[in-house]
Amino acid sequence: MSSVTSTSKEEWITAADGHEIFTKAWFAVGAPVAAVVFVHGLGEHIVRYDHVFEEFNKAGFQVSAFDQRGFGQTGKKSKTLGSTGGSLVLNYDCIGPLRTKLSGIIASAPLVLASAPTRPYALTVGIAGLVSRILPSFQTNIALDSSFISRDCEHVEKYNTDPLVHGYITTKGVYDMLTNGKLLLTDRYKIITKDVPILIAHGTEDGLTDYKASKEFFDKIEVTDKEYKVYEGHFHELHNEPEAERKVVIDHYIQWIRAHLPKTA
Repeated sequence: MSSVTSTSKEEWITAADGHEIFTKAWFAVGAPVAAVVFVHGLGEHIVRYDHVFEEFNKAGFQVSAFDQRGFGQTGKKSKTLGSTGGSLVLNYDCIGPLRTKLSGIIASAPLVLASAPTRPYALTVGIAGLVSRILPSFQTNIALDSSFISRDCEHVEKYNTDPLVHGYITTKGVYDMLTNGKLLLTDRYKIITKDVPILIAHGTEDGLTDYKASKEFFDKIEVTDKEYKVYEGHFHELHNEPEAERKVVIDHYIQWIRAHLPKTA
């Protein structure tokens, strides 16, 4: 990969409801040709993706992201726990207010359904729904099994020792996370934005989110320009697999974004 370095800027912003949100922007090397908005996953934070976005910057992409409420740096000031990455992105493509203005969407290992090793029983989901109505802000710990994160032992160790990584989430957050994923298969796939290109990427050995469920969603959606990219043997964090494998993933994301730039870019 290129040795050219990119620059970044960290900033706190105040949301409309007064919550302070930690944000970071990674600036393109040279004139930017694309603007990427990134959404992180459950229990983690955006700085874990520095190595990915440095490569995006070298390709001319400017990246903006924020730590969701309750997570990362934002979590130090806001205990209200937010939603999670890939599923949130797919749901936004179905019901988000600005979805038609997007040039494309990439969903990496989205939670449509949890993988078999971590999938809760229907009774558990039902109880979570009941508790979420009575005690929506009650926090529970559903720490992810880090052995499913990556085949790269160094990245797993970084994950395990990262002080900003945790498994706490509200009961409402748990219920919403599970039901919003399922809604993608039962209802929301019908109202996805058909003119916004979409790439869904998933590893076949993902022990956290089910790659077959994301393929089922992909097959259901009637999108003009869609691609399902499966990575044989890869774990959940495709961008944190061993170096050679993650380079292939990141390079494909870059190529896909380039191919979907507005014609004037």
